[in-house]
Amino acid sequence: MAVPLLFLRTPKGFVSACVTAGILLLGWGVLGAMAGVFLFWPSALLLLLAAFADPRRRPVAAKAIRRTGAAGAAATLVGCLAFAWHFYAAPAKAEPHTYRAETDPGRFRTGLGDAAIRLKRFGATDVTGSQSDDGSYLNVRFPDQLSEPERRNLKNEIAQLPGTKVDLCPVSECG
Repeated sequence: MAVPLLFLRTPKGFVSACVTAGILLLGWGVLGAMAGVFLFWPSALLLLLAAFADPRRRPVAAKAIRRTGAAGAAATLVGCLAFAWHFYAAPAKAEPHTYRAETDPGRFRTGLGDAAIRLKRFGATDVTGSQSDDGSYLNVRFPDQLSEPERRNLKNEIAQLPGTKVDLCPVSECG
């Protein structure tokens, strides 16, 4: 999107290039919003604002446009940082609160039966079974306030189920 820079010496060409590039990016962002192309909207906004930000011709409007552009750029930066924190940094720092037991294929296909009731007595809040191409799993969630000895007791109780291998499940996989 460096096309407008080719027209810096000709104000009409610069305005035309900024407006054209901004409208094209905005249209492309609308059409491809579901594919993530909406990320070009801030650039489109800045290009459209740059077209009318000539301080020699409109000094008052240029100040307002400059503030609007700075606010838009700051909002974009804050949004990207919040997204990165929410989906990458926070889960990586979070303490796991789910045990995942790898089970024999099809072991809990007919239901969790008394295993869920038995594990809830040891502090489990939710017990679910899942099966994928990677294998069969039993996910056992527990509250954050469960003490370390209680966690060990819960893990030992899960390990006593037939055909299981127990380990903590990362937050990125089990929530």
